[in-house]
Amino acid sequence: MYAEEREVLRKARREQMMRERKSRRRRAFLFCITLIVMFGIGVGFGTLLAKAEETEEETMYKYYTNIEIEKGDTLWKIADEYMDPAHYAGRSEYISEVMKINRMATDRLTAGKKIIVPYYSPEAR
Repeated sequence: MYAEEREVLRKARREQMMRERKSRRRRAFLFCITLIVMFGIGVGFGTLLAKAEETEEETMYKYYTNIEIEKGDTLWKIADEYMDPAHYAGRSEYISEVMKINRMATDRLTAGKKIIVPYYSPEAR
């Protein structure tokens, strides 16, 4: 009889351990699912907030114009007047484009000559 009681107690302990194991697994699973859902919600709200903070960029159109060189003009002064910093990495990039468009070998300008310069405008023409 003593052996039967031990066997019953052993079975009861095994069943209790199995229930506890299942319960731990269930809690761990629910914890993981909760983390995934929270992460998803966080990413979703973050994306919405980022979109809400974005401003609409104004559409800019690229045009070209002829200008007459006046005494004292330099490509740097022209760049300061016509260059849009949003479309060029710096003045040297703009000046290189002006020189290429006008097939200039040097950056020297002659008063009275005309050159073509690019510029950007929000107005469509």
